[in-house]
Amino acid sequence: MVRKSEKQLSQHSRRMKKLISPKQVARAIGVSESTLKRWCDRGLIPMIKTAGGHRRMEVEAVVRFLRDSGHEIVEPELLGLPAAAGQTGWTLKRARQMLVPALVKGDESVARQIVFDLLLAGHSVTAIFDDVVAPAFHEIGNQWDCGDVAVYQERRACEICMRILRELRATVTSAQPTHPIAIGATLEHDIYTLPVTMAEVVLRSVGWQSTSLGTNLPSETLIESIKTARARLFWLSVSFIKDEPSFITSVNSIFETTDDVGCALAIGGQAVNETVRRKIQYTTFCETFRDLEMFAHSLNRVTTQPTPPPAVDS
Repeated sequence: MVRKSEKQLSQHSRRMKKLISPKQVARAIGVSESTLKRWCDRGLIPMIKTAGGHRRMEVEAVVRFLRDSGHEIVEPELLGLPAAAGQTGWTLKRARQMLVPALVKGDESVARQIVFDLLLAGHSVTAIFDDVVAPAFHEIGNQWDCGDVAVYQERRACEICMRILRELRATVTSAQPTHPIAIGATLEHDIYTLPVTMAEVVLRSVGWQSTSLGTNLPSETLIESIKTARARLFWLSVSFIKDEPSFITSVNSIFETTDDVGCALAIGGQAVNETVRRKIQYTTFCETFRDLEMFAHSLNRVTTQPTPPPAVDS
């Protein structure tokens, strides 16, 4: 018998962790199993059968139902969510104000609760990233520049956020094997993981099979990946540019490849100034994650509606 590779076993393990029994779901949301079964029969929450004939439900499908219906969650930990998730009515503004001190102090449980409360309240990951997470890290960066935040606190905040993003990625994925493929990365010398990972989660949340290839990658290997991945979208996150002429050459080479294979090139990031932007080629430039989401919708009309702009009082 051929042994499964570690990668195959890891993928199988992740799939198994995302499947839970109807009994667990019923307990988590505080309803009877018969009520849950009626909802499933009406198509409100999909139910699947395992190879052994057991009925199971996907965590992300349950979370989508909770968000869409506004139904309360009683025992969120049964879904792998923070124990207090869904119990605090955060506005985006208030969440942003509370996330900064939580990240700076290294309070991961509070940071997770804030993000998942917003998710369960019906806010899209795009809104959470644009209106809460990105501004929070901008503020942490300002405090770092002023000497009010130590280097270790900023790095710890990034690590906390990455762990939360991995949980979000598993929770909000709505892509199917037939959905379009997107890949993304950062170029050499750009080691910032948060923006490229947030882009991956945003695309997954609107029905793309998106995969971040990672950070600090040479243009040659990105060009190779574009040629072989059969992707409809390649996103390039740009948080740091070491050498502008080299960056410009790399981006234009990447664009030539995407253009040749019929793949769109989306670029975004705080390091792309107007001078650089005029010298590079791309399909679209994204100032925000909403821009990326809306562009992805324009390429893939079968996905859900794009996230609306933020409310004035949020």
